[in-house]
Amino acid sequence: MTKRPPTPKPLWEELFPILIPRYRKLMKLPIGPLDTLQTREFRSLVEHVVQYKDTQEISSTELLAAYFMYEWPIQYAQGLSLIQELPQKPSKVLDLTSKGAPICLAALQHGATEVLAIGENEQALKMSADICGHLGYPISIRVGNREKLNSLSIHDMSWDLIIVSHSLFDLFPSTEEHLSYLKKLLHLLSPDGYLLFVEDSENRTNRRFLQLRDAIAEQGISIVAPCLWKGECPALKHGSSPCFAQRPFEKPFMIKEIQRAAQINLSSLKMSYLILGSLKVTRPPLPDTLYRVVSPPLPTFRGERYFLCGVQGKKTLGTTLKEHPKHSRAFDYVKRGDVLSIEQAVSLGEDMQITEKTIVELKAPCDKPVLI
Repeated sequence: MTKRPPTPKPLWEELFPILIPRYRKLMKLPIGPLDTLQTREFRSLVEHVVQYKDTQEISSTELLAAYFMYEWPIQYAQGLSLIQELPQKPSKVLDLTSKGAPICLAALQHGATEVLAIGENEQALKMSADICGHLGYPISIRVGNREKLNSLSIHDMSWDLIIVSHSLFDLFPSTEEHLSYLKKLLHLLSPDGYLLFVEDSENRTNRRFLQLRDAIAEQGISIVAPCLWKGECPALKHGSSPCFAQRPFEKPFMIKEIQRAAQINLSSLKMSYLILGSLKVTRPPLPDTLYRVVSPPLPTFRGERYFLCGVQGKKTLGTTLKEHPKHSRAFDYVKRGDVLSIEQAVSLGEDMQITEKTIVELKAPCDKPVLI
C-alpha cells in the first residue's frame, strides 16, 4: 500500500478570526473581539443556526451569516477528509454550488493550483472568495445558474476534480435530472479526473442520495468510493437503514459552543458522498475479497460484529477468537469506513466468521483511496 501524505490540518485558528468580523459586518453589529462573539451576538447566531438547519436556505442576511459561521466550516472539514480519498491529488478544480464554496479551500490546501467556483448566490460566492483569499488561498468565482451551464466557458479545459457539494438537490427536483446533470459534468473531467458529490446524512436526504447512487450504478458509471458493491444498494431494501460516511472531527471551540447551545448532537463528520471516475478511463475490476466497513461495532450475543459492504455485497463480520494471530490482527483496529481484504473466513449466507485461518488485511483506511 503506497504511503500517502497526511490530511492537511484545518485552519481553525486562522479561520474564525476572519469569519467573526465578517459575521458582524453582515449583521451590522459594532466591532468586537476577533476570537469570540459577545453573549447577545452568540445567542442570535445560535437562533439563526437552528433556523438554517431547519430550512437549509440562505434566504436572508441572518441565515447567510449563520451558514458561514457554522455550516461552511463543517463542509470545509468534510472536503479536507474526502479529497484525501482521491487516487490522485487534483490540480484544476471546478466547484458547482448553490451557496458558498467551502471545499474550494480544502482543495487548495491539498495542492490544487487553479480553482473556479460557479454558483447562483453572488454574495455567498464573494464571501467564500474573500475568506479563502485572506487565508492565502485565492479562488476564482463566477455567477451562473444551471440553465447557463452549457454557455459557460468551463468546457474549454479538462478538470481534475468537479465538486457538487450540498447543492444538487437544491438545483433539481428529480433523480432523472440529477443523473443527467452529473453525466454532463463527467464529460468535463480529465482522464485522471474525479467528480465529488456530497450531501448530508439526514435520513430523507440520504435515501434520495442512495436512489441516485443506484441510478448511477445502473448506467455503468465508475463509482470509485465509497461503494465497492456495484449492484442495488442493500440499504434501500430496508426502509429505516441509511448508509453514510462517518469521520473523526476535531471540532473548533466555536462549533462546539454552537452545538452545545443549539443542542446539536454531532460528534463526528457525517455525510453522504460519492467519488465518480472519468468516463475516459476503464478501471479494472476489484478483487472479490474487498469489503468496506459500514457500521460501528455492534454488540451481539456472539461478540462485536460489523456490517460490511463489498465486491460480493452486504455481509456481517465477527469472531469468537480471544486473541488474533498476526494474519488477522487487523480486525482489532477496524474503524467504520476502512476497506479490508478478507480471505478464508467461514461463511454462512451473509455472515462471515473469523477463525484462526482467516486473513484480514487493511487495504485502505477510511479516508484513503483503495490502491490495488
